[in-house]
Amino acid sequence: MKIYPLICLSLLCLLACKNEIHEETAFTAFSGARIIDGSGATPIEDGVILVQEDHIIAFGSREEVEIPEHSHVIDLTGKTIIPGLINGHGHVGDVKGISGGHYSAENLAENLSIYATYGITTVVSLGGDQEEAVSFRHLNDKNPQNRSRLFIAGAVITGDAPAEAEKMIEENHEMGVDFMKIRVDDNLGNATKMPEEVYRAVIGRSHELGYKIATHSYYLEDSRKLLEAGSDLLAHSVRDLPVDESFVQLIKEKKVGYCPTLTRELSTYVYEDTAALFSDPFFQKVYDKVTIQPLLDPERQANVAANSNAQTYKKQLPVAYANLKSLNDAGVPIVFGTDSGVPTRFMGYFEHLEMEMMAEAGMSPMEILVSATKNVAEYLELEGLGTLAPGHYADFIILDANPLEDIRNTREINEIYIGGNKVVERDK
Repeated sequence: MKIYPLICLSLLCLLACKNEIHEETAFTAFSGARIIDGSGATPIEDGVILVQEDHIIAFGSREEVEIPEHSHVIDLTGKTIIPGLINGHGHVGDVKGISGGHYSAENLAENLSIYATYGITTVVSLGGDQEEAVSFRHLNDKNPQNRSRLFIAGAVITGDAPAEAEKMIEENHEMGVDFMKIRVDDNLGNATKMPEEVYRAVIGRSHELGYKIATHSYYLEDSRKLLEAGSDLLAHSVRDLPVDESFVQLIKEKKVGYCPTLTRELSTYVYEDTAALFSDPFFQKVYDKVTIQPLLDPERQANVAANSNAQTYKKQLPVAYANLKSLNDAGVPIVFGTDSGVPTRFMGYFEHLEMEMMAEAGMSPMEILVSATKNVAEYLELEGLGTLAPGHYADFIILDANPLEDIRNTREINEIYIGGNKVVERDK
C-alpha cells in the first residue's frame, strides 16, 4: 500500500514535465525588430510579436508585451518586420515556366510555393480556377506549408445573354469559390465587349449569392458604369483617359477598391528587347536562364516591338501612372494586385516590381505597404489577414532593411512566416 503515494507522486511529476514541455514550445517571441503593422500606423521600434501556433497572440513594444516564461525568443535586433504581402489580383495553377496550359494540383502547389518564396503569403486568384484549386482554398486549408494561402474566383464569367452568364455563376458557386470575376473589355477593338445588361445581371446574381465581384475593364466610361452597377473591385487601372472628378467622387462614394496592375501593361512590351529584370539577382533566385531563353530570341523580341497592341499599352502606361496618383491622392483605397501568374508575368517577382512602379507613380512606401496588406484584406474581406494584430494569422516577412526608406527593401528578405511556420527556401 505504501507504493501508491510514490506512484501518484511520479504521475504528478510526469504531468508537470509534460506541461512544462508544452509551455516551452507554446510561444515564440520575435523580439527587437522594427515592426510595420500594415495599418499605416507609426512603426514600433524594438517591438515584439508573440506567436502561438498559427496566430499572433500579442503585439507591441518590448515594454508593452509580456513574454511568457519558457517562450522561444528570436532576437531580431536591426531587422524590420512587415505583414505578409497579399496579391489581390493574381492567377495560380496554369503556368509552368513561361507557358500556360499546365493546370493541375501539382502545379497549383508549385505556383503557390513560388509566391511564398517572394513573401507573397496570400494570393487572390481572379479567374481560370478549376476544381483542383478547391482543396487549396484558405477556407479548406488554413495552415499551408511552404506555400501561400489561396482564394479563388473560378471561371471568368462570360456570356452574350444574362441566362448564359448566370449559368456560369451557378457552376462556380457549386464548385466552391470565394469571388466572382467578369471582363468588360474589347481588347483594343479585337473582341466583343460584354453588354451592360449582362454584366448588371451578373453583378446582381453574384451579390444575391453573397459574393463580391471583381471586374476587368480598360476604359474610363466602362469603369464608371461598372461602379454604378455595383462592382466591388476595379481589377485594373483606367488606361485610356485621365480620371475626372466625377469618377473620383463615384469610386469614393461606392467605397470600391482600385487595383492598378501596372506590371500587366509592362509585361506586354518589356520583352521587345532583353529586359533588365533578367539580370536582377532577386529574379534569378527562382527563374533561371533556361526559363527565360525563349524571351531572348531576337525574332520574338522584334515581334513584340512590332505588335500594335503592345505598343498601345506601352503608350497608355503613363496614363495608368497618373490615374493611380490622382486616385491615391484623393483617398481612394488602392488594393494591391499584379495580374501575375499568366505567361511571362512572373509570379512573386512581379509583385515587388509592381511596388517599385507604384513608387514611381508617386505613392509613398507606407502607402504601398498598406495597399498590399491592410487594404487588400479589408476591401476583399480576407478575415484574419493583412495586418499584424492579436488574433490574426502569423503571416509576416523579416527584412534586413527598412522598406520605408526605399520600397525596394522589401526584396531584402531574411525569413518568411506563414501561419507561424517558416517558409523553407526552395530549390531552384
